[in-house]
Amino acid sequence: MSNVFENIKEAPRDPILGLTEEFKSDSNLNKVNLSVGVYQDDNGKTPTFESVILAERKLIELNSSKTYKPIDGDSVFLDESLKLVLGKELYSEFKTNTFGFNTPGGTGALKLASDFLFNFSKNSKVWLSNPTWPNHGPIFTSSGFNVENYKYFDDNNNNIDFEGMLKSIECIHENDIIVLHGCCHNPTGADLNTDQWVQIADVISKKNLITICDFAYQGLGEGIENDAIGVRTLLKKLDNLIICSSYSKNFGLYSERVGCLIYHSKNMNNYSSVQSNFKKVARTIYSNPPSHGSDIVKTILSDEKLKSLWEMNLSEAKNRIINMRKSLVENLVKENCSRNFEFIVNQKGMFSFTGLTSDEVAQLKEKFSIYIVNSGRINVAGVTSKNVNYIAKAISLSLIHI
Repeated sequence: MSNVFENIKEAPRDPILGLTEEFKSDSNLNKVNLSVGVYQDDNGKTPTFESVILAERKLIELNSSKTYKPIDGDSVFLDESLKLVLGKELYSEFKTNTFGFNTPGGTGALKLASDFLFNFSKNSKVWLSNPTWPNHGPIFTSSGFNVENYKYFDDNNNNIDFEGMLKSIECIHENDIIVLHGCCHNPTGADLNTDQWVQIADVISKKNLITICDFAYQGLGEGIENDAIGVRTLLKKLDNLIICSSYSKNFGLYSERVGCLIYHSKNMNNYSSVQSNFKKVARTIYSNPPSHGSDIVKTILSDEKLKSLWEMNLSEAKNRIINMRKSLVENLVKENCSRNFEFIVNQKGMFSFTGLTSDEVAQLKEKFSIYIVNSGRINVAGVTSKNVNYIAKAISLSLIHI
């Protein structure tokens, strides 16, 4: 008698988490893990922000109830999230026709958006940048969507293929869904400038596309306000917008799973209907949002002293990443590297597309115990003053031997 469980084949190993498992078992004392997307300080540790520690102490003293949150989440958390993403000016202008949902991480926000849209637009295709975060595709296909790619990155120039991107988007059919990265593009680190955001928003508006903006790294590129230029351009120009924000990276709350889906519409007639259906979908996926992480965020953003401290914590993390970009390139030059990596300095956020081939990546792992995903993407936040010279020397030697 056959058993359904006996016929299940092993799933493919996660490309990033699988490397982390290999890294842990590597005995090389000089090993470096540049694959996983987690911020690290100059000692290679993932710190807890001081603002988070103080907020948690405050929460313990309050000893508040652990009862269920509303389906959409705590009202203060949602209000503070809108203020952070929209900024003061747009918050004042749009707060009456914008709502939020506290979700289990940015991934939860994307899943909520995906399942919601499939209920009402199942014949739409979902368009993702090429390349994009590896989990984007599975999230949307798991809802039932077919997924396509629009042009984004030019491997030859290590920069955005903006003309190709525009032409790709102009070919997308009306009412298809497009997913954009708000800042600190994952995995390339190549971001649109202000003028390019305006052009993209105009094309999307003209084509009447359903737009999702994945906004997971606010504050880690050029700062809280500058990183929001793209999102706020879309808000001004589009009739409807879904924003999926995350507090994993900019608050260091990776394990707490704190995210926020924000929906904005210029049509107040359908506002309550859309909100009620988001609630219905959220109830089906995760019932109610987790509370501890969102309470930390709420406590920090609603307290001026804690908010100022958090902004300082975040700025220090951002500046360390920027400095490590510069230091890596400087060390590659010192090692007389045969390839020009200057473009790394201009990329933003935690990630960088290095242009390293899969063979070069394999050699770095085999000979130097430097772990990078096959695409050549590195987590710049894993580079420290203690390992940067080793990394630069290893890359330079690998390029000679290939």
